[in-house]
Amino acid sequence: MQSACYDLAMAKKADVQIRGVPLALRERLRRRADGKGLSMSQYVIEILKDDLARPTIAEWAAEVGKLPPIDLGGKTGADLVREGRRELGLQD
Repeated sequence: MQSACYDLAMAKKADVQIRGVPLALRERLRRRADGKGLSMSQYVIEILKDDLARPTIAEWAAEVGKLPPIDLGGKTGADLVREGRRELGLQD
């Protein structure tokens, strides 16, 4: 039964067509796909999955906004960065 469910889920695919792709961009995609040993379709799906796995700026900001404030001990973020750089022996 599990195998049948997996096969059914894998069968649910849709085609997406992108019109107006500049030739130079298409060729870059082709070269990247070839370099990874993938078809262009497989490579574009990989790119889309990677992009959609990351939150948008708005989603990220909403999540950060839910976090409690951090007590910096009266220092600014810039002060803490300077201290960290000094500890690493880097100059401001």
